[in-house]
Amino acid sequence: MEFLTALLLGVVQGITEFLPVSSTGHLVFLEQLFGFQTPATLFHAFVHLGSAAAVILAFRKDVIRLLMESGRILDGALKNCGIFFRSVRKGVDPDYTKAVRTNFRRLAQMIAAATVPTALVGVFFSITASGSMSRLVFAGVGFLLTGVILLVSSMLKPKNEMPKDIPMNRMFLIGFAQGFSVFPGISRFAVTMCGGILSGFGKKTALRVSFLLFIPAAIGSFIFEVIRAGAGGQFTPTVLMMCLTGMIASAVVGFIFIRQTLRFVQTRSLKGFAYYAFFAGIVAVTAGFLL
Repeated sequence: MEFLTALLLGVVQGITEFLPVSSTGHLVFLEQLFGFQTPATLFHAFVHLGSAAAVILAFRKDVIRLLMESGRILDGALKNCGIFFRSVRKGVDPDYTKAVRTNFRRLAQMIAAATVPTALVGVFFSITASGSMSRLVFAGVGFLLTGVILLVSSMLKPKNEMPKDIPMNRMFLIGFAQGFSVFPGISRFAVTMCGGILSGFGKKTALRVSFLLFIPAAIGSFIFEVIRAGAGGQFTPTVLMMCLTGMIASAVVGFIFIRQTLRFVQTRSLKGFAYYAFFAGIVAVTAGFLL
């Protein structure tokens, strides 16, 4: 039964991760319903890594180009360091090269900038978030907050600014907000997508940026939880099998559905997802008091 539950949870993760409705909130609800015994935060880290693998495969061209542009930014920064030291030695004004001069390089810079506050917030609240995984009331409150975020964002008219036009401090704020998605019910996808829209991105660009922001967040969370689980002695053959089962199911289902969900979210009003989040929140809070 535990194996089938892990498989089901992986499937649910693969579908809901790419909808603004909080995959973690759904996982917590089902785990409580079926009495799933595998450590929640560790299992979630594995299934989120599966979803990240689906994103990497689906957007491999963007990922490869971002990696290449990141390398070029680093190369430009190193060259500018050399120019600086040569100018000091020769006593002349430095003539720096422009390291970030394309939209993709700017996007790579923005993703890196947003990842830092995400990691800091996630680590800082990791213990509190772990405790909230066992209480449906917390998931319900998270769903309700997600509904508010979606409803407010649905009232705004998206702009269509390019990455080079978005101030870097807005990406820090998006990354900071993304960190709070460690709490169940708060949708990472909703927070980052709505944050992108509020920052000036068009809906299509905001969706793509949200997907790309998920990759480093999921990988970082996986590494952090694996280290913590190893130190805490949580790894057993059974736990590892459950985690791998969920991860594989999440990756396969996510890869199959990611394009469909992208089109679905892109063509639908956020109000519909907001109403669903409110409904899920009410159900979770009620169940939390009854179960």
